[in-house]
Amino acid sequence: MKYRAVIFDLYGTLVDDLRNPHRQEERYLRWASDAASILGVCTEKFVRAWSGTVPRQSIGEIRTSWEAYALICDGLDVGVSDGQLEGAVAAGLQYVSCALTPRADVEETLSSLHGDGVRIGLISNCLADTSRLWPSTPFAPLFDAVVLSYEVGMMKPDPRIYKLACERLGVEPGDCLFMGDGGSDELTGATNVGMDAVLIRAPDDTENGDREDWPGIRISWVEEVLSLVE
Repeated sequence: MKYRAVIFDLYGTLVDDLRNPHRQEERYLRWASDAASILGVCTEKFVRAWSGTVPRQSIGEIRTSWEAYALICDGLDVGVSDGQLEGAVAAGLQYVSCALTPRADVEETLSSLHGDGVRIGLISNCLADTSRLWPSTPFAPLFDAVVLSYEVGMMKPDPRIYKLACERLGVEPGDCLFMGDGGSDELTGATNVGMDAVLIRAPDDTENGDREDWPGIRISWVEEVLSLVE
């Protein structure tokens, strides 16, 4: 094998991005509307305030979605009950749980890599709900090392998060292929520590948003990684 390990991004790679492509956007807007309604705040104001908390949530400075919702309501000067917070938390968990559905070729591909003796890692910039739900996802048992930003207090493209994944996998960066959709400058971050990197962009995922343009290898399906590691 060309690589001893493959390290994957999560959102936009193994599962659809939380807001793109368009099939996720409706789900996102429904969650935002439901959460805002439960908390008694304007949806537009809620979305802006939530987005403002994401960086702190992503590195665990805000430890729970309950805390994030409470901070948002406090910032908007809206009184909120424990029952309302519980309702918003439940809505958020349902939303993320639905989003954590593996793309069609993911489980088979991960199993094939394992069968070939390739170590499998994950690095994800994510919030508390993803961390809470991750163990119950169908592909979680297939990973040899999982590094979630919320749990380790750092995010891609911080070089330390890639090195931590390598340490947990027991490999050197030069032995790794990193695959992601290009969010958070993750591909450049991977190559900066010595990994090879490949961009994945599903055929119906046409919006680049804040994701980096990538001059290197591009693929459309997770299963294509199998030809890259041989």
